[in-house]
Amino acid sequence: MRLVSAEAAIRAIPDGARVILPHGAVEPTVLYDALRRECSRFHALQLYSGLQFGDYPFLREGLGEAFHYATWQASPKLRDLFRAGRIDFLPIRFRDVIRVVARGGPVPPDVVVVQLSPPRRGVTSLGISVSLYRDLIASASLVIGELNSNMPWTCGPTEVAVEEIDLAVESSLPLGTYRTPRRTERDERIVEHVLRLIPPGAWVQLGVGAIPDAVLLRLHEVEGVNLHSGMLTDGVVDFVRRSRHRARVVTGEVAGGPALYEFVDGNSQIEFHPSSVTHDLIAIAKRRGFVSINSAVEVDLQGQINGETIDGVQISGVGGSLDFVEGASYSPGGKSIVALTSTTENGRRSKIVPALSGVTPVTIPRYCSDVVVTEYGAAELRGKTLREREASLMEIAHPDFRAELARG
Repeated sequence: MRLVSAEAAIRAIPDGARVILPHGAVEPTVLYDALRRECSRFHALQLYSGLQFGDYPFLREGLGEAFHYATWQASPKLRDLFRAGRIDFLPIRFRDVIRVVARGGPVPPDVVVVQLSPPRRGVTSLGISVSLYRDLIASASLVIGELNSNMPWTCGPTEVAVEEIDLAVESSLPLGTYRTPRRTERDERIVEHVLRLIPPGAWVQLGVGAIPDAVLLRLHEVEGVNLHSGMLTDGVVDFVRRSRHRARVVTGEVAGGPALYEFVDGNSQIEFHPSSVTHDLIAIAKRRGFVSINSAVEVDLQGQINGETIDGVQISGVGGSLDFVEGASYSPGGKSIVALTSTTENGRRSKIVPALSGVTPVTIPRYCSDVVVTEYGAAELRGKTLREREASLMEIAHPDFRAELARG
């Protein structure tokens, strides 16, 4: 590992290279600022990343001229760019990222950017996000690390030898943050239904969003629950502290605020693992009573679930939802729950629809859907015919739209 300036690190990237940027809360701000300053030296750079909780500062200058950008997990913050056709989407489920974005894969990375802790005795820590990065580091020809003095040293296989990092820049800027969305009274009613579906002693996975975050804040109320998830948020602090047993937590990454990052520093109750563990079907299936809890945009009366687009515009991605839905189906006593409000926030549209439109992707196919929850209750779909599914889903639709749904 050689310490360099941020500008020198960016200048080491060959024009035309395929560069994989971090996702989540590990936002390499110093390198992003340098990339903006240096973007005029590029003409054909290819940038990729997953969901970022920041405001994508690297897209402010040079997009479409100095570089092109694609993501496998979109953010609502990118909606206008998708609508304008200025960025692209790579449809891929999370467990397959390390197989697709890999040496010898369809998208071989030339350069990988990571954020790490400062080194100790020849190793650094991936800190709050192990996730994809051990595999991406192994696949890239050039690895650029931002060593952030605020990065905690976490438990699990988080360490990376300094020899695996080619160029490093130093940073003392705050880590990226994720703010839990505002919860509504409808969300709280949904949480009540979801909690009743979680058996004592379950292993639970949670997606990211207002409803999964609200479930996490009350998950300690269910006896003997442990967590196995791709990403966890601020609520994991309360969960660990308030659980009546020594809860186990297995995750790929966390995103929240400084209190969360301080809590996970050296905390042996919270193990960070790569996606090859957190999203592995066999590992999930071995967790007895595994319960997957995710959100969605809309569900049709057959049980097809769209978790990615609104009116044809990409706002999210497959992510790990299908990985956990499939894993839960193989777990003894497992189940998968998709929780959503019955209508859009303004109440003008039902989120339970007669059928997904022709341009709408099916994130979770009907043969994988299990339990759908709204504020009006839970519809258990597994083992039900199409007619039975329609009846169950109409019962949990908003009353104002039930007659319309019955007419098809």
